[in-house]
Amino acid sequence: MKLLHIADLHAGKTLGKVSRNPDLEYALSQVVEYAKEDGTEVLLVAGDVFDKANPDNESKELIFDFFLRLKNIGTEVVVIAGNHDSYDFMKSIKGLTKLANVHIYDRPSKEHFLYSVGELKVACLPYPSERVITGADEDSKKSYAELVGKFIRFLAESVKDARFKVLLAHLFIAGSTYTKTEREATITHHYAVQPASLSDIFDYVALGHVHKHQRIEKAPTYAYYTGSLYQLDFSEAGDKKFFNRILFEDVQPRIEVVELSLKNPLSVFNIEQSKIMGELDKMKATPGYLKIVIKVEDKTKMPPLIEKLREELGEKLIKIEQIEDSDKGKPGSPHPGTLDPLKLYREYYQSAYGKELPEEIEKKFLELLREAEGSI
Repeated sequence: MKLLHIADLHAGKTLGKVSRNPDLEYALSQVVEYAKEDGTEVLLVAGDVFDKANPDNESKELIFDFFLRLKNIGTEVVVIAGNHDSYDFMKSIKGLTKLANVHIYDRPSKEHFLYSVGELKVACLPYPSERVITGADEDSKKSYAELVGKFIRFLAESVKDARFKVLLAHLFIAGSTYTKTEREATITHHYAVQPASLSDIFDYVALGHVHKHQRIEKAPTYAYYTGSLYQLDFSEAGDKKFFNRILFEDVQPRIEVVELSLKNPLSVFNIEQSKIMGELDKMKATPGYLKIVIKVEDKTKMPPLIEKLREELGEKLIKIEQIEDSDKGKPGSPHPGTLDPLKLYREYYQSAYGKELPEEIEKKFLELLREAEGSI
């Protein structure tokens, strides 16, 4: 049996004012073409199909067209919701997508979690928000990681009699290497599930949530993040992107990592102000989108230089960042995406009350933070 594993599509993602949907469509077309040529029977989508809880019409059309193209070549699709996906929205499209042989699992459930075809069983664990995973367990005093681990054990027991057994999950696994494009509140120690929780009953664990392709080496079975399908922002500039092919025929699966080509790769140029014009031809010849970080030597000459860059590079130039020598050694103002809300709250609590943040308050803070993120 032949499977493909992808994750973190983030349909509707933007970079500044630029839509990344063309980049996603380019990646998905490669997945469809590969599935067609290889005779893929099942495609696993490990969450974060959309970038926002309420996706725009263009993004929905892109994803539904992808599903229909897979139906036309005879590939079934199994999808779980990620932390960017709305449970309710994913539930609302389940009936429609079944027409395209797409099976959606919108939230953690002990009743609706199993996809089965032939000798394959896929146990599905959509992103387990703290509110859902705690509410589903009689012992709410257990840690988040313990509750998730318990749920995974239940899923493993449910599929153990199948010949081929897969866990499809959207989780943060402790020790995994993440980028700067994941929501920081969801990759803190509090949400870290131990690799040992990925039961060896499963032959393969298809993970989503972390945007960098990697194998979880400490897991007791084959466990992979395939990462995002394209470079989501400039923190991923230079990163290659992949999906996995899984072939079940013997006791152990055969896993092949397939590299994707990028429609608009991201590049960052770090240049001194006086050398900008000498690098202009190189920047023009660089494919994709650009971010230029300029070490400023004379602020008075910057406005015409920036105007020249925008004129010469046009839509290729997404962002210009200026750094002055006087900025060295100063803490500055971090980009909002680099802030860790939990860390900031711990520091505030220590400063305000002279002691460490109690565990029960930390747990409540994270619960409220997730609720707030879900409403954005």
